[in-house]
Amino acid sequence: MSTTNSFSTQYLNAINQALIKTKYLQNHNEISKESFFKEINKILKILLNTGNRIFFIGNGASSSFSNHMALDFAKNGKILSYSLSDSSLLTALANDYSYDVAHVEFLKINNINNKDLVITISSSGNSKNIVNVLEHCHINKIKTLAFSGLKNDNLSIKKSNFSVYVPAYTYGIVECCHQVLLHLILDKFMNVKEWDRDSFQNMSINNFNK
Repeated sequence: MSTTNSFSTQYLNAINQALIKTKYLQNHNEISKESFFKEINKILKILLNTGNRIFFIGNGASSSFSNHMALDFAKNGKILSYSLSDSSLLTALANDYSYDVAHVEFLKINNINNKDLVITISSSGNSKNIVNVLEHCHINKIKTLAFSGLKNDNLSIKKSNFSVYVPAYTYGIVECCHQVLLHLILDKFMNVKEWDRDSFQNMSINNFNK
C-alpha cells in the first residue's frame, strides 16, 4: 500500500512547510532569516561577554521548552539563563499576585535590567501572562524575542523587539517548529553543524568551550 499520503508523511511535510514559511521580524518589520539569526547571535555574544542573562517564559509545553533551553543555554552556551520552573515559587506568585502577572513578578525578583534578554514562547502569542511580560519589558526597555504561531495578528508579534512567527494552524506543528528554531539559535551560537560532522556529538562539557 502506498504511503505517499500517509498521516506521518503529511505531518512531517506540514512541519517542513511551516518552517519554510516562518516569518522573522525586528521591530515589527519582517527581515530575512539570515539577518535575523545574525542579529540574535550578536545579542547572545554580548550577553556572554557581559555576564548578563536570558529569561525564558512559557506556559504548558512552552514552559517545558523554556526549562530545556535555559538548561542548554546555561550549561552549553555559557550564558546565564533562567526559567520559572520552581512550582513553589510559581504558585506563590500566582496566589499572591495572580497568574497573569506571576512571570512579571518573577522578573522583578531577579532584578531584570535592560542589558538582559527575555525570550517568550507561546503558540497563540496571546496568553495574558506572556503579553504582560512583553509589556513590562517594553516599558523598561528590556530586549525581547517572542516565539508565536497560529494567527498572524497575535500580540506577541506586536509587543516584542524580535519575533519568530510560525504560520501553522495547529499547536503540535507550532510547538515542534519552536523547538527546532530555538535549537537552531543555540547551535548557531555554539557553531554546532550537523552537516559538517563525521563523528557523533559528545555532551562532555569540554566540547562546549568557546
